[in-house]
Amino acid sequence: MAETTDHTPARREALKLFPPPLLTPSPSCARCQGYAHRRDTATGPLRGTVVTDMQVLMKRCARAGHR
Repeated sequence: MAETTDHTPARREALKLFPPPLLTPSPSCARCQGYAHRRDTATGPLRGTVVTDMQVLMKRCARAGHR
């Protein structure tokens, strides 16, 4: 997976909405890493919705113990 940068519009939007520590996926959880990748590469008119939804899914995964 490519390294994400703060230069994509979706990543900048995520940084506005959430503190940076919450944006970092667990290094041992492929599911969270996938959510973060989708969040950071979202495009189009529903980008804000995708950013928020992926962040919620990452939070749920963390609560479940990254299973």
